[in-house]
Amino acid sequence: MMLAIVLIGGLFISNNAEFFNSVEVNKKDGMEWEYVGPQTPSEDDITIPVIDSEGKETVYFKMKK
Repeated sequence: MMLAIVLIGGLFISNNAEFFNSVEVNKKDGMEWEYVGPQTPSEDDITIPVIDSEGKETVYFKMKK
């Protein structure tokens, strides 16, 4: 069971490496997570959206200064 959790976590992080790298750069630039309410993600943003059963993507938090 523990092996499955570690494997899934590792796959998640490697598949979303661009997102996590972007977050680290933004933190160094003084940005913080801010609740923005449900929004459709813009194409310029690197996000991990919530996807509903109909395939609609929504983000609730964005990094801002």
